[in-house]
Amino acid sequence: MKRLPSASVIASVVLLLASTAASAQSPLTSNAQRALQWLQCAQQQPNGQIGKGGNPVARSSEVAFSLAAAGQAASAMRTGAVSLADYLKTAVSTDVGTNGELLLARASQPGTGPTATLAAQLQASKSISGQTAGEYGGDVFSDALAILGLRADSQAVGQDAVDFLKQQQKSDGGWSFDNADQFGTDSNTTALVVEALVSAAVAPDDASITRGFDYLQTVFGQGGFGNTPGAGPDPNSDELAIQAILAAGRQSNPTWASMLNQALNYLAGQQIPSGADAGALSGFSELFATTLAPAAFVLRALTVTGLAETKVSLLACPTSTSTSPTPQPTATRSPVTTTARLAQTGATADLRPPLAGLVILLLATAILMRPRRRARRR
Repeated sequence: MKRLPSASVIASVVLLLASTAASAQSPLTSNAQRALQWLQCAQQQPNGQIGKGGNPVARSSEVAFSLAAAGQAASAMRTGAVSLADYLKTAVSTDVGTNGELLLARASQPGTGPTATLAAQLQASKSISGQTAGEYGGDVFSDALAILGLRADSQAVGQDAVDFLKQQQKSDGGWSFDNADQFGTDSNTTALVVEALVSAAVAPDDASITRGFDYLQTVFGQGGFGNTPGAGPDPNSDELAIQAILAAGRQSNPTWASMLNQALNYLAGQQIPSGADAGALSGFSELFATTLAPAAFVLRALTVTGLAETKVSLLACPTSTSTSPTPQPTATRSPVTTTARLAQTGATADLRPPLAGLVILLLATAILMRPRRRARRR
């Protein structure tokens, strides 16, 4: 009878350990799994690339980054004997933004090809004079991707590159895709620039970043982030805004934590639940909307590289008798406190489960020793 209180204590600690372990993983892990399943089973081609047309190097690089966020190597996503890693090893592009994404993927994934040549190409694309001094490529969007790729590879980014981006900020706090401001400011470019500045060691409370978030706040509505003020939310804009919030550590602010959780729930709600495209994110282009969704679901910003220590298992492709995975309920997120890290080689280990395990071990030892002590007293 004396052991019952001790057993209840152990049970409480076990429950605490279980809840602690559960809280260490995103409630939207299943959403990430289903998105990756669709990308592999419906979009991977015989040569290992993701998607048929458009820009397969960029889309494949984005998927490789999402796999890294899920703790999975690019070699794990394959069709037959050929993997995504095999494709990325020989992938080439002349586009600056695409090469920025490819460098980000190679810096995040083992066995996807060398980074030195890509880094050299990006550095050579940098303007060194005139009004565009410090810019990589010919537009702000590509410039931001180039900086993110270079910083992921631990390459230096000069002050002139930072100054150029700051100078391109518009009066509303946002950035335009192009230098000429032909298209006006948009949230996608703004979110990428914010992440690029953070990766280049600009303080998250710097005035340019603060104004950037002021702009992002104007595009938030109906539970998610849109491309421009007044536009409804869309998955692409939502994903990039989520990653910008994480990169700058804004999730510790109650207002931004609320928007982050709403944005994640909106993103989960855009996932197709059944049919041939189950797991994809609905949008103008399902592929374009889905490639970075897994990274957003598991809370990884573009400023973090390397394979995550917490591995999300990949789902097998549906069989011919079952063409779609069983729809999973989407969870409502509670506020998160993930801190962005630059060019890390993996997620920081969570010490709470081991410590809880140690507590259990000590309690069990004490219980086992108690009868012996009483026997000695007798």
